[in-house]
Amino acid sequence: MEQTIPVIDLDKISEKSECKKLREACEKWGCFRIINHSIPSTLMSDMKIVVQALLDLPMDIKKNNKDVIAGSGYMAPSAVNPLYEALGLYDLGSSQAVHEFCSQLNATPHQRFLHFSYVYHLIDLGVGFHSYTPMKHRHGHVDADNNLRK
Repeated sequence: MEQTIPVIDLDKISEKSECKKLREACEKWGCFRIINHSIPSTLMSDMKIVVQALLDLPMDIKKNNKDVIAGSGYMAPSAVNPLYEALGLYDLGSSQAVHEFCSQLNATPHQRFLHFSYVYHLIDLGVGFHSYTPMKHRHGHVDADNNLRK
């Protein structure tokens, strides 16, 4: 029997059954897919392009993505896991951490804007990044200090 990654419907998250499904997904899978969220599909598509562009950077630039804690920075493909490569942004709730991540990888102003926009939408979903404060309004732009301004 083939299993699929659990799907969590945010329109139903206040229902006991959906909360149970979320708990089981976390305990058994360690991941899940969310539907009926407020992140625009265009932003998600743009972020996929940005992530691919960052992963396509030369190795010496990717290695600038240092660990905040062990295992939280750049992870190159290895003999054990040749298909896995990751960049690490340990504290998504910190504007300084997002800024540092973008600086480590020489992200363009547009890539920075998309990162901050995506972070804002995650916070807007209420995924637990309560300490992040510079981005308070959905519609705005990122200024020179990478803060979202109306």
